[in-house]
Amino acid sequence: MATRDRYGAARKKKKKSAVFAPLSFLLVLVAFVFGVGVFFRVQTIEVVGQESYTPQEIIEASGIDVGDNLFFIDRAGASSRIYSRLSQVEDANVEPVMPNKLIIRVRESTAVAYVEWEGTYWVVTGNCKMLKSAGPEELSGLIHVLNLTPQDPEAGKPMKVAEEDNLKLSYLQELLGAVEELNMAGDVDQLDMSNPANPTFQYQGRFTVRMGSNDNTDYKLRMLLSGVPQLTPQETGTINLSDGVTVRFTPG
Repeated sequence: MATRDRYGAARKKKKKSAVFAPLSFLLVLVAFVFGVGVFFRVQTIEVVGQESYTPQEIIEASGIDVGDNLFFIDRAGASSRIYSRLSQVEDANVEPVMPNKLIIRVRESTAVAYVEWEGTYWVVTGNCKMLKSAGPEELSGLIHVLNLTPQDPEAGKPMKVAEEDNLKLSYLQELLGAVEELNMAGDVDQLDMSNPANPTFQYQGRFTVRMGSNDNTDYKLRMLLSGVPQLTPQETGTINLSDGVTVRFTPG
């Protein structure tokens, strides 16, 4: 009889535990959600890396406000808003710092080249993002792209061209991207895209460089960087990189 009573008591205890376990979990969950809702509110927003904009302009573009909850901020959405609303921004990352701080890290776009459109100049990045219209005084050190005209340029948007110029634009993106990556922009000028199968550019004010077809662009430019130091400082002429294997120099 005693054994049966102990068995019954154990069953009741187990039943009570089974009831209270979910309830306890629910209470803990409610307490956690309440704590998150009350605490971890943004008190400080720090902006890092901006040059063309004020911190307040970056913050306003992000859509984040002091008092927002760190856990519920749409960081990807905030980054996207900064990028789309501020044409000079290339990338933005939103980083929460517990318990109440937010850091927005900005990387601004760098102008590499410029194109002409209806009597005005537009500066572009290495991936052919249109930055802004610019005056002649702002073009120093940038690559002048010839024989490729944008259509309806808009600050912060990718360059658009006529359908028949799509091959030119594709090659231009490859070239400018590689030139920027190799830190060559200061030595390159007069990039002529009239022939998308063999664009040319002026290099160091001494050489006309022929690129050939749109393949191995990065490697061809590396060949150029290796080959030019083999020439004397007085030599000028044409450097042909078309075959992607050799650097062929023709004086003149």
